[in-house]
Amino acid sequence: MAVIYEFKLPDIGEGLHEAEIIRWLVREGDVVNADQPIAEIQTDKAMVEMTTPVAGKVMSLAGPEGATVNVGEPLIVLDTEAAGEPRGNQSEQSTGLKETSATVQADRGTRPARKRVIAAPSVRKRAREMGVPIEEVEGTGEGGRVTLADLERYVREREAAVTVAETVQSGIGKVEEASFARSSHAVSDRISKALFAPPSTGPSPLTEEEERIPLRGLRKKIAEKMVKSVYTAPHVTGMDEIDVTKLVEIRKSLAAQLAEERIKLTYLPFVIKAVTRALKQYPMFNATLDEETNEIVLKKRYHIGIATATKAGLLVPVIRDADQKSIRELAIEIAELSEKAHRQALRLEELQGSTFTITSTGAGGGWFATPVINYPEVAIFGAHAIKRRPVVIDDEIVIRDIMGMSLTFDHRVIDGEPAGRFMRTVAHYLENPELLLLDVR
Repeated sequence: MAVIYEFKLPDIGEGLHEAEIIRWLVREGDVVNADQPIAEIQTDKAMVEMTTPVAGKVMSLAGPEGATVNVGEPLIVLDTEAAGEPRGNQSEQSTGLKETSATVQADRGTRPARKRVIAAPSVRKRAREMGVPIEEVEGTGEGGRVTLADLERYVREREAAVTVAETVQSGIGKVEEASFARSSHAVSDRISKALFAPPSTGPSPLTEEEERIPLRGLRKKIAEKMVKSVYTAPHVTGMDEIDVTKLVEIRKSLAAQLAEERIKLTYLPFVIKAVTRALKQYPMFNATLDEETNEIVLKKRYHIGIATATKAGLLVPVIRDADQKSIRELAIEIAELSEKAHRQALRLEELQGSTFTITSTGAGGGWFATPVINYPEVAIFGAHAIKRRPVVIDDEIVIRDIMGMSLTFDHRVIDGEPAGRFMRTVAHYLENPELLLLDVR
């Protein structure tokens, strides 16, 4: 008798009500073990690999890849009594018949058994990007886990094998398979030329005029958050310039010292310190708006989100209690979070709970921008490119290092006048960075 167990999507983070199925790691009919990975799901914050808490036979899945599952809804339904069955096989008790191996193989023909692969979601995603069938990769990590190094090794070995095969094929048809391979390559060449050659004067039925890319995963979540932010909070952006000549000199000096410890010092730790100083003077910026109770909620801790561009999309890792950390500590934490973000190895807790966000376009970015608020926060600060420019000081034209800055704020909570004072406060500390170095922490 079947014992049905519904594994419901748990609440895996604050404020998260749903998740998108990125990839199923099992199929209906598979037999899974307890703690076996069953799916990769995308939340508002990160991609998460879900595991089943119990063993059993997969009876049904929540939906196809790309479907959305709400918290509390069944993600997968298992028959826990069938945990001992081989994959794809029907129990003799349920059919009353003993199937021959040929019958079982025929049943499996359209759904071959899948090798269980232990790998992090970031590794699985990288395998898809590289076109590597992860089931074929031998894992060298703990417990046979597939790592990024394993993927790279697999690609190198595959390329080496292709090189050897091409060398053999150049032996002028000594082997029938080599001749067939050359013919296949020739056909492939002709197809490629037909598809990708420059357009001719006449019409071509193979000419591609557009490509459609499904809006899924992290890109879909970013789109949803941006729309919600813009349509919920009336955005206003203020812009100004900061003379950061002193900051450039101090950072250069400190960067040389920290480089001996292999610590990379950017301008971002100084910006974070200046912003947290301003947030303490103007607490309305470190807040959210409770729309149900019509209350402005002032946050008493300063958790700074750092907008980070990755190949997968925009992530916002969080530096907790940033006001209590030194320039050196901030530099170390920024480097660690950035490296994790690019590997898509951030934990959920490292992506949640920010009270204010800073975005930086970097040295190659633009002079000004209008950042979108990281809703439900009420403001976001933008630090932009630093450029050498002529400015007037004491009626003389001199060359200074000038940085563009912008502040986007929720006009329901903040008006232009306090926004201007906030920006001037940040500018004061960045123009006099020695004040930031007085902090013991």
